[in-house]
Amino acid sequence: MRLRASTFSGEFILLALLLLLTSCGLESAPHPPSLYLPQPVTDLTAERIGNEVHLHWTMPKRSTDRVKLEGLQQAVLCRGLAGTPCERVGKAAYAPGAAADFTDHLPTSLVSGPPQLLVYTVELTNRKGHSAGASNPAYTAAGAAPESITGLSAEVHADGILLRWQPAQGAGNFVRLDRVLTNPHQTSSDSMAGVPPPVEQKLETAYAANHDPGGTLDEDAALDFIYRYTAQRVATFESGSHKVEVASTPSGPIVVNARDVFPPAVPTGLATVANPEGHSIDLSWTPDQESDLAGYIVYRREAGSNAAPVRISPAQPITAPAFSDTPVKSGLRYAYSVSAIDKDHNESARSAEVEETLPQQQE
Repeated sequence: MRLRASTFSGEFILLALLLLLTSCGLESAPHPPSLYLPQPVTDLTAERIGNEVHLHWTMPKRSTDRVKLEGLQQAVLCRGLAGTPCERVGKAAYAPGAAADFTDHLPTSLVSGPPQLLVYTVELTNRKGHSAGASNPAYTAAGAAPESITGLSAEVHADGILLRWQPAQGAGNFVRLDRVLTNPHQTSSDSMAGVPPPVEQKLETAYAANHDPGGTLDEDAALDFIYRYTAQRVATFESGSHKVEVASTPSGPIVVNARDVFPPAVPTGLATVANPEGHSIDLSWTPDQESDLAGYIVYRREAGSNAAPVRISPAQPITAPAFSDTPVKSGLRYAYSVSAIDKDHNESARSAEVEETLPQQQE
């Protein structure tokens, strides 16, 4: 009896030791607590418009030790002339992963005189004010901004939109036009624009010999759309390897309804051939090249009379540059003309008349 009791006690102790050792092996090594230092910003940009600098960047989603950030994160903005200490110019809070924006209103000392390179950084801090470092530097320029554009106006032409403004000498290096499409979902059956142009597009007109041209033709503006334009003068500045821009404040916007009211070209090369066997007079002409061409309309009148030309082609414009007038009376002389029409129902003037007679049939 004593031997069995001793054996049972030994087995129990051994089992307990095995369980203790196994449970100790399952425990993971402890991790140090996160400092929640936001990862530094890597895509900071700076855009000078008038007397303001607009800063843009993307907030990180995680800390330097890959812990997901939660709640608003503090951002400290810093500005300085190249080679001088950086000065704190603002502080704001942003959500992790957000597209962040900040506007720095430049002091009087930085908005006059010749251009000077201006450097910005942003630093993200944790709750204790600690940071993992500043962002990439973003560059722009201090100094006087170009003069704002005044007198912006527009005229719609068949080959584009002609924009004009009040020219100014020595104010910038080029003009930047911001064109915004206000009706990108145009569905009018009369519209010939086809695929809409980009919703927003920036166009640039360079100066020649430092001379403001005072206008430009926007050839890329498709007809049958409505656009809103603003314009800025832009000056460029180079310092070492850095080339930056300083733009004027945008002009007041203008809205342009680029409705197509321009007819196609008048058809040319009209020729006629009498076809006695078919009792018809066959017409042909040189095709028009307009992209919005809907077709052609054929007119006829009795030659030598004062009668007005009468449409003899079908109600729908004919698409081929040819037409057969049948039946016609033998021995009667006809005068023919042709016009072109586009899909906005703009009709050209009629071509020069060509006369033809179907010969009398021999008995």
